Amino acid sequence: MFWIALSLLFACLAVRELRTPWHREHPQRIYVPYLLLVSALAVGFAWPPLSTWRFERFLESRAILLSEGRPVSVHCNTLFDTMLDPNALAAGHADPRTGRIVIQKPWCSTLRDYLDEPAAAGSEQIHSLNLFTHEVMHVRGILDEAVTECHAVQYNRRMAGLLGVPAPLAHEHARRYYREGYAMRAQVGGLAGAYYSPECAPGRSLDLRLSDSTWR
Repeated sequence: MFWIALSLLFACLAVRELRTPWHREHPQRIYVPYLLLVSALAVGFAWPPLSTWRFERFLESRAILLSEGRPVSVHCNTLFDTMLDPNALAAGHADPRTGRIVIQKPWCSTLRDYLDEPAAAGSEQIHSLNLFTHEVMHVRGILDEAVTECHAVQYNRRMAGLLGVPAPLAHEHARRYYREGYAMRAQVGGLAGAYYSPECAPGRSLDLRLSDSTWR
């Protein structure tokens, strides 16, 4: 909202500059450098929220493909949004009743960085992929965190592909998260451990036996 307000302010200044000559008894030429400056600032301040909005809509279009027909909406929290979010300590959260997914700052930016250059992905970028898949699993109606995380682990490969990650990298990154990020939850225990289940493994009770599963 802050960026939009600034954009509107400079847009108003540009409009005023264009209208000023027509409201004076003695016509005055438009000061072009000033007009170009305020117009550029209006566009520049509008770009961050517009870019985020487009990214949110892209994520929605991909998420709905795994939501089993349920409606999905995605919102990337700004710093201000995160400060007011009662679930601010969670990197993301979803409401299965409405299909609304909220991703905290800076995880949307991390996910975008991952999709911009997946070949250079580090553990944090790969974790952002799993975070998004995890929240989509919640939208499907799964509430238990351990089960949700296990389903996300198995769908990460498919989700990465839907987001445009090349197939070999999608498989590699999904397996990497399972071997490293997911396995670490068992070692850490506590809250992180609540997202882990020993049954999340090939042939175990939580194996969905997907044709494109992470561990195939």
